Amino acid sequence: MRDYADEAYLHARIYAMRSRLLVLRDYVSMARNQGDAPFGQTAGSTDPIEAEETVFSEQTAGITRLAEASRIYTPLFLAFLRQFEALNVKLILARAFGYQSPEQWYDIGHHATIERRLIKGTSILQDIQPFLKGTYLEAVLEDMSSYGEAEIRVDQCALKDLYAASDLFHPQAKLDFQDLMGTRIAITSILLSLRLKRTYQWDDERITIYLQGFHQTFGGRILPQKNILEMILERYLEEVRATGGKEPDLIDIEHYLDQYYYRWISSRFHRDFHSIWCVGAYLWLLFYQIRNLFRIMEGRRFGFSPERILSRIVCNT
Repeated sequence: MRDYADEAYLHARIYAMRSRLLVLRDYVSMARNQGDAPFGQTAGSTDPIEAEETVFSEQTAGITRLAEASRIYTPLFLAFLRQFEALNVKLILARAFGYQSPEQWYDIGHHATIERRLIKGTSILQDIQPFLKGTYLEAVLEDMSSYGEAEIRVDQCALKDLYAASDLFHPQAKLDFQDLMGTRIAITSILLSLRLKRTYQWDDERITIYLQGFHQTFGGRILPQKNILEMILERYLEEVRATGGKEPDLIDIEHYLDQYYYRWISSRFHRDFHSIWCVGAYLWLLFYQIRNLFRIMEGRRFGFSPERILSRIVCNT
């Protein structure tokens, strides 16, 4: 059944789903009570990959059901699910470039662009290309000369798809959603710049040219948010240096910016019941919850201390 929900119904559902999201004390309990089975159906699973796949299916079930409930919101919900499908594509690309990694799969059902069978054995790039052609991931085909650049392109395509999901919204809702996404894109831009410099050793001129193209993908409208975030990040780095702490690495900086975005987006959920803010904010809160659950499961599996596990959880404190 399609298009059965009006905006009031859908927003009411989102509010109900928001009330069931986990809070810090839930994560603390999961990290510390090693003998408990906090992950529902995964309690009896002995396969860690299968357990995480089950958690993903459980966590996204509500959004999957709503994906066809309202024509206006369908592109948004599908674009949210594609943020995880991008991880599937990166896994397949990694295999094609000769890298080995666990067969972790994010099942988004019949909405999937690429098939799981491609992770069996070693796919070649020619096997992958037909699945990407004509989809939101087509731009990945423009440069598949190295895994690093293909991986970056996959992330950008998924983010662009999410940004464009507002095309059916009325003008004010579209502006609000672009504001919501603008901060997220600005964070991505900052992290991308640091990654290109620290991991790939690009020089400043090459990074500047690349980021100009990245910003134009989103109409070039994110620079004000990016400037604000760069100032916030610089203050954070200065505080760390002033206390004599260890210089933050890329993972530390990503965690700091994720925490900032989580607090920012969480504060905007109740901005207006009838606006796009509650829907967009919920999707990002759910995104972080899924990542948090995976980090707890992986931390417990590898025997990390509760303190170490909780240090990478993104939520309100």
